[in-house]
Amino acid sequence: MGGFAGALPVIINLLIIVLLIVLIILIVKCIIIVNKANSIVDNVDKKVNSLNGVFNAIDNVSNKIDSTTVLIFSTIEKLIKKFIKNKIDDDKE
Repeated sequence: MGGFAGALPVIINLLIIVLLIVLIILIVKCIIIVNKANSIVDNVDKKVNSLNGVFNAIDNVSNKIDSTTVLIFSTIEKLIKKFIKNKIDDDKE
């Protein structure tokens, strides 16, 4: 029993050392993974920023089409209102 009691702290110390080494290896691997993920995110960010000009151009074209559509329909609406008003005035006379 005395030999086991003396060996137990040595075994626990060895297990703690092994655990520390494993944790250090895991932390280093996590740092490597985070660095790789960071480089991927940077690469994606550069590619998205290169497409910003295209998206701005599409947005401008969309705004011009919207403005033109509103102008056309407002003109058609005015013509229809004018036609209806003339028709009502003709009916009154």
